[in-house]
Amino acid sequence: MSAPANTRSFRIRLALQTMIVAGTLVAGFGAAAWWYASHTLERSVDDRIIAPAQRVWNRIDPYTTDDQFKLIADLVFGTSAEHNATHAVLVVQEHAQGKTLFATPNAPKDLNVYFRSCFPTQEEIGRAPPVAPPGGGPGPPGGRRREPPPPRRENEFDDLLGTPGFGRPPPPQERDLPFRPQMPMVREPTTFTARSGGIDWRFGAFSSPTYTIFIGLSLTDFYAEVNRMAWWYVGAGALGLVLAGFGALWTSGQAMRPLERVVSTAQRLTASDLAERIPVQRDDNREFAQLIDVLNGMMQRLEGSFQQAVRFTADASHELKTPLAIMLADLDDAVRHTAPGSVEHERFASLFSEASRLKQITQSLLLLSQADAGRLPTHPESYDLSIDLERLIEDGEILCEQAGLTLEHHIDPGITAHADRALLQQVFQNLLSNAIKYNRPQGRVSLQLSKQDTEIVFTVTNTGPAIPAENQQRLFERFFRGDKAHTRQTDGFGLGLNIATELARANGAELRLVSSREDETVFEVRMAATEGV
Repeated sequence: MSAPANTRSFRIRLALQTMIVAGTLVAGFGAAAWWYASHTLERSVDDRIIAPAQRVWNRIDPYTTDDQFKLIADLVFGTSAEHNATHAVLVVQEHAQGKTLFATPNAPKDLNVYFRSCFPTQEEIGRAPPVAPPGGGPGPPGGRRREPPPPRRENEFDDLLGTPGFGRPPPPQERDLPFRPQMPMVREPTTFTARSGGIDWRFGAFSSPTYTIFIGLSLTDFYAEVNRMAWWYVGAGALGLVLAGFGALWTSGQAMRPLERVVSTAQRLTASDLAERIPVQRDDNREFAQLIDVLNGMMQRLEGSFQQAVRFTADASHELKTPLAIMLADLDDAVRHTAPGSVEHERFASLFSEASRLKQITQSLLLLSQADAGRLPTHPESYDLSIDLERLIEDGEILCEQAGLTLEHHIDPGITAHADRALLQQVFQNLLSNAIKYNRPQGRVSLQLSKQDTEIVFTVTNTGPAIPAENQQRLFERFFRGDKAHTRQTDGFGLGLNIATELARANGAELRLVSSREDETVFEVRMAATEGV
């Protein structure tokens, strides 16, 4: 029996379920790891903003000039022509009028709305301590002065800022740049992300009472790193899923090996051989070993019961042969010694008919019990099947003429079979008898023998009524008859097709119902062909 079409492999289902579970775990872990890593990278970007911001903040005050901002930006970010341009920008905007006091050349020009949203409020500015101008005099309120700063000694700014002089004398502006006290910060630094010109920027805002410094870094490298990390997670996750799937297939294959032995043994079991058992191996798991032990015990009990039933049938049939033979002999003698037409004659004739029927059933049961036990005697030989069927056709013509039927036949010559001649002849006679018995008046019976590739095909067709679909699957069961009441409108006792099937199987042939519809029912016997005698 083959597996239903809608069944699925347990191994494949286990592999898919493992991949789904592993994929869910990998996806969850990957998402959490990616979120954590991206936030870590984002914090590292903020740290990269704060570090130069502190260096800039320590060098400025409300009176820092544009040239001094340019010098500071040059030294901190490398934005002069002598240095390679970086992704860092510096923007300084005044609070009073919101104008840009200084911006590095690569700073975005369309983010004023973002910048102004980060300005401190008047309340925050009011809480900041005042900044005294150099020399102790009052400075311009909220203003900036452009007076030249007092000179400082050489290399003082480089030492304080922590940047090298790049092997060149400091420019005049740098030699004149003083170090000023740290300027108060009116609010905590804030960060925000803005997009300009197709590039995302991360800015830090650092506010003094007079202006706010914006230091920004391009997020291009950040996004590239995040994308590389995401692709790494995707690749690692896909590889993990594939490995998990193959691992599940391998594991399930190892686990299913005992079941494969169970299936293999069960497929080899037949009614004539129930002695085979499922082998138990040392590496079998305890659960499978218990299952195999239970199945072996069940098969042992089935074998005992089946053998007992076979022996009973064979013994009963054998023991009935002698008394039935004596009964038939006595009844035959009684029929011959009574006057024809008398009551005694009719009674003895009826008893003789019933005894003959009982003898046929007994012989059939004995034959089936031998087939079930695998002890059906066969004597295979190679012979010309085409010639052998001529005798069957002669008998068929006589029977069809008596039943008012027409016999048609087409026998290809020279077809050789290797089988038990008597048993195979009984199969064909059984099919011919049924074709005549279950036919309509004035119907026909067709016999055909041909060779198709490496097989011999014998078909019997009649014009009887269609066999109901619900009965077609049970035609070859023992004692099954189409009339549920088991009436005797048609002679028979429901063993003919079952016996024919067993006899065909004993000869390596297959008997089956090809089709059955109104006015055409086709049975077929197929067997391997042999070379000529």
